[in-house]
Amino acid sequence: MKTITTLLFALGLLLAGLLASGQSKSDKMYDTFASKDGVTSFSFSRDMIDAIDIDLGDNDDEQNVTGDLHRVRFMSYNPEKGSLKNSEFTKKAIAILPGKYKKYESDDDDDSDAEIYLLGGKKKYSECHVFITSENSEGNCFVVSFFGDFNVNDIEKLKSQGQNMSE
Repeated sequence: MKTITTLLFALGLLLAGLLASGQSKSDKMYDTFASKDGVTSFSFSRDMIDAIDIDLGDNDDEQNVTGDLHRVRFMSYNPEKGSLKNSEFTKKAIAILPGKYKKYESDDDDDSDAEIYLLGGKKKYSECHVFITSENSEGNCFVVSFFGDFNVNDIEKLKSQGQNMSE
C-alpha cells in the first residue's frame, strides 16, 4: 500500500509540474492580486486577439505590434477600494516579476507614469508588461501584459498607447 501511495504522490507531482510549466512566471503577479479588494482583471485569449489588429500612432506615423500574440492580460487597481496606495500596488506587482524581466529604459528624459518590463531580446519579445500609475495618489493603476512571440517596432508608442488606455 505504501508503494501505491508513493507512486500516486510522484505522479501527482509530475502532473503539477507539467501544468505549471505552461504558465508564465509573470502569472504569479496576476494570481497574487486576483482576489484582493480593489482589483479587477481579465484576459483576452488567442482567438479574441486574432480578431483585433493593434496599431499605434496617428495618421502616417503608424507603428504596430507584429508577430504572434497568444494572450493579453489586463489588471486595474483602485486604491479607494483596496488597502494599498497606488504606487505601493505598482511596486509590489513589479517586485513579483522574476529578475529575468528587464526594465525598458527610454531614451527620452520624461517623468512618465508608465514603466515597461520585457522578457526577450532587443527586438523580439515573449512578454511585455506595461505598468501605469496615476500621478494622483487616489487614482487607479493599470497593468497591461502581452504574451507571445512578437516584435515591437516602437516601444515608446506602445507605452503611450497604454497610458491613453488608462485615461
